[in-house]
Amino acid sequence: MKNKIEGWLHWGWEDSQIYVIHPNVNHYLSYVLDSKEVRKKLGNDTMFHFDQSPLVYAEIWKPIEISFAKLSGVKKGDIPDLMIRNGRLFLNEKAYECLRETLEAHGEFLPVTFGSEAGYLFNILRLADDIGGLNQKLSTRDEHDDLQSLVFHEEKMIKILVFRTSFDDYMGVYCNGAFKQAVENAGLKGLVFSLDLWNIFPTDSSV
Repeated sequence: MKNKIEGWLHWGWEDSQIYVIHPNVNHYLSYVLDSKEVRKKLGNDTMFHFDQSPLVYAEIWKPIEISFAKLSGVKKGDIPDLMIRNGRLFLNEKAYECLRETLEAHGEFLPVTFGSEAGYLFNILRLADDIGGLNQKLSTRDEHDDLQSLVFHEEKMIKILVFRTSFDDYMGVYCNGAFKQAVENAGLKGLVFSLDLWNIFPTDSSV
């Protein structure tokens, strides 16, 4: 998959748009972290379960048991191949095999288990801020400090597969068209891609 994506970029195949990645909570369950389990494995001082800051965890990581639960809008959902939450990406084994080489330069894979199965949380460490990719003039917040508009310099970010930004407190996960295409071509389920970058909490993730 990595070679195919590199080929798309090398030969000029580029979807020149940036997408925000949403969880498809209307059809799939979301992963849940248990605070006691996280503290047991990572220490009492850890903030991993609710702090989405792009900190490196690989050196202290011990596999964590996660669970899946329905969020608002889903009546009966399945466990997804991919799921986004708090700025991190869950991958089951199928998704990991498809995307591992593609993603490994953009963050760290943290092993998790759920029941008898294994998976990963991908901690995204690539930041638009680090390469001047955030358009600070056009990205704005309102009087309540809520995100109002979010704009990236596409010429700087278009070849970065997945990334985050401090401007939305690292909550949103963004990608280029090559990553979107890779997910869709592999038939991986659980995500929705949107061009409305400012809307990191959509009311209907099925659109």
